[in-house]
Amino acid sequence: MEPHHFFTAQRVLIVAGKGGVGKSAVAGSLALLAAQSGLRALLVSFDAETIEVPAHERLERVTVTPGNALTDYLASKGMGLISRQLAKSGIVELVATTAPGLDDLLVLGRIKAFEKELRADIIIVDGPAAGHAIDLVRAPLQLKRALASGPIAQQADEVLAMLADGARCKILMVTTPAMTPVQETVEAATELRDDVHIVLAPVVINKKEPDVPSLSTTDMSQELVDACTYAAQRSQAQQEAIAVLSSTLELPQMIVTRRRLDGGELVTAMVEDLALAIDALP
Repeated sequence: MEPHHFFTAQRVLIVAGKGGVGKSAVAGSLALLAAQSGLRALLVSFDAETIEVPAHERLERVTVTPGNALTDYLASKGMGLISRQLAKSGIVELVATTAPGLDDLLVLGRIKAFEKELRADIIIVDGPAAGHAIDLVRAPLQLKRALASGPIAQQADEVLAMLADGARCKILMVTTPAMTPVQETVEAATELRDDVHIVLAPVVINKKEPDVPSLSTTDMSQELVDACTYAAQRSQAQQEAIAVLSSTLELPQMIVTRRRLDGGELVTAMVEDLALAIDALP
């Protein structure tokens, strides 16, 4: 599959995963790859303190919080001056996070607005941890049940329509090749797909160690023998975790090699692995 086809299979791609699996690095790398493929890419973060992503003329970055999402919503309803004054006092942020689920609906509503106004060809969302991803997409339904009419109910309806349409939105899960994150990824992905009815993109297996070749240890020192044994055992454990993921979650896999890099250098290197992984997809 060509990167252009991978990204245009939906307009919003929400990247989610357990803390520590490299979710933000994967999201940034996908956004940069999309831009390098000739698409207008928008990288949305919920937190300003995310990974550094090299600049590109086709890549735009924005941070969406419940407060600024509410400010933008009020401005769209002709109350821009009032909302800006309230924002300066901190009241908007307070209101946006008071009602359970309202903060999630607000940020999803802002993403929906980006998608509706065609802000970019592909919107990559550096989403929440795997567990909170379920709460995030459940919030519109819960608020809709609590408030059957009015602006919040209308916003919930529009967000639910986006989430239910695989041509508009998918969730991409990120894991590492270890049993605990794999099991949590399987549980979250299964609930998102079967209970919340979100369409899932291929799963990214991040931080995979290179395969360890079979070596003769006859002339090695004991230190080298121990190092080779450890590396082989770790590689075997990773293969077993990937096998569990393959047998329990029927999704295409995209494997990214562990890189001893940080920031923009890490993102640039991961772009290469993701491009190869996308190319190998059916």
